[in-house]
Formats: sequence, structure tokens, C-alpha cells
Amino acid sequence: MVPQRDSPLPAAELFIAPGMCAGLEFAVNSKPTVCVLIRGPTNLHRGQLKRVIAIYPGTFDPPTNGHLDLIQRGSNIFDELVVAILRNPEKEPALFSLAERRAMLQSLTQPFDNVRVDTFGGLLVDYAMRVGARALLRGIRAISDYEYELQMALMNRKLDPQLETVFMMPAETYSYVSSRLVKEIVQLGGSVHGLIPDLVEKKLTEKVNGKISRQPPAVSRQEITSESRHRQPRGRRK
Repeated sequence: MVPQRDSPLPAAELFIAPGMCAGLEFAVNSKPTVCVLIRGPTNLHRGQLKRVIAIYPGTFDPPTNGHLDLIQRGSNIFDELVVAILRNPEKEPALFSLAERRAMLQSLTQPFDNVRVDTFGGLLVDYAMRVGARALLRGIRAISDYEYELQMALMNRKLDPQLETVFMMPAETYSYVSSRLVKEIVQLGGSVHGLIPDLVEKKLTEKVNGKISRQPPAVSRQEITSESRHRQPRGRRK
């Protein structure tokens, strides 16, 4: 039985894709941002316990405080949370290598006993089957995210009807933060302090500064025009 609240529930920060979690019951504690899975499928025998493993997939290039916010809250919901880094060679080259991202996430998730970091390639539903996961954790920052994530959730459900998708709203402080924006800001010389963990901020600054220093000096259009004017035309060979 799901405990009842005496007062109306504030706007929830966790919700389930419509029609995608039949047989799962969630209880909401005093904090509206945390929901706890208290029972699995309704067809389980009474007294039988089932460990719920969830996957939080992504590229994490680099990890942000928004990612950590979802990891922390997801660890309070599921028995085990697997932070899975996608290996996708067809996507644009990542700033951080797979090994670098894995090392950063392993360091950042040390405080959580039920969180581990892994990598995967191919279909997410196949990976979920290999690790025995029954749920996918996804973050949604805006309506545009929801449209894409809903499409992916429905496709994953088509491929594996037993795999549920749980959407979580990020904390308001990080609702606008993305890995892409963080990288662009640092590349343009801006500060991202407070948007990413200190460990990531240090490595990102070193990575971007090192990449810039290795680039050849840019030649301005004026220098090219001036050089072309002083260049003597070659005479025709007889």
C-alpha cells in the first residue's frame, strides 16, 4: 500500500512516462524531489524480494552538476544505479576520452555505495538485459528534451516491454546546464564555476587550454592580402 500524504503533493520532480510503469508502486516521502520504489511487478509472489537495477545512460562529456544531481537522487530510488557511458564512434569526437570520463565519474560517485560506472555500445535495451536492469533513468530540462526522450522511451518499450523509463526533472539550479554549453563557455574564455564539479572544471580548463596552445597561430585576412600584393607574378616559360 502506498502511504498517503496529509497535504496535497507539491509539483513532483519525478514522473513516469505515461502508461509505461504498470505494476510499479512509488511512495513519496516528505521531500517532493525523492520517490522510493517500494514494490515491483504485481505478479510477484508475496514475500518475494526483487532487486531493482536502473541505468543512467549518457555521454557525460564532461560530467556536470546536473548529472550528479540526478545520480544522487537516482541512488535514493533504486537498489543499484549504473551510470553507463555510451561508446558511439559515429558521434562527433568527444573532448574527453572514454577512459577520462570513466575516471572522473568513478571519482565523483564514490560517496554512493549503490552506484557504479560502466561503458556500453549498441542498443541500450541489449545492455540493460546484460546487466539485469529493469529501468532507465533520464533527465528532462525542457519541453524539447521531453519530445526526444518520449520518442526514445516508446521505442525502447517497443524493443523491450519489460524495461521502464523514469524521467526526472533536474534541480532548478542546473535546469539550463548542459555539457555542450559548458564546453563552449570554457572554449570562449568564460567561467563555469558552480556548474560542474571542481575536479571536472580543472580538467576541462587544462584540456581546452592545451588544445588551444597546440593549434597553429591564425593568419588574419589582412596579412594574407598584404602577402599576395608583394608576391611577384611568375613569368611565362618560353
